[in-house]
Amino acid sequence: MTAASALTQAARLLGLAVHPAAEAAIRDAISRDPERFADALFAEAADSDDVTGIESGAVYLEDRLVFFGDLIAPPARQAIHERFRQRSAAWA
Repeated sequence: MTAASALTQAARLLGLAVHPAAEAAIRDAISRDPERFADALFAEAADSDDVTGIESGAVYLEDRLVFFGDLIAPPARQAIHERFRQRSAAWA
């Protein structure tokens, strides 16, 4: 079972409601479209005062992925890394 705060934040990033079956729905949504989740994380990072460039963006992403834990399956995690890397290249 994933922590309630991780479910709530993932649902917010995906524009989904949190309900009793939310964990499975959120897991599925991330797996089906990891680029969408990466884009949401990128937007969140871009709005953060703590993210000032590519390196701090990468640290931010890693911290968020650890926070979301097993909500993100390994193949989706890889796709999220790649999409975030592509997006953050513009910060160079």
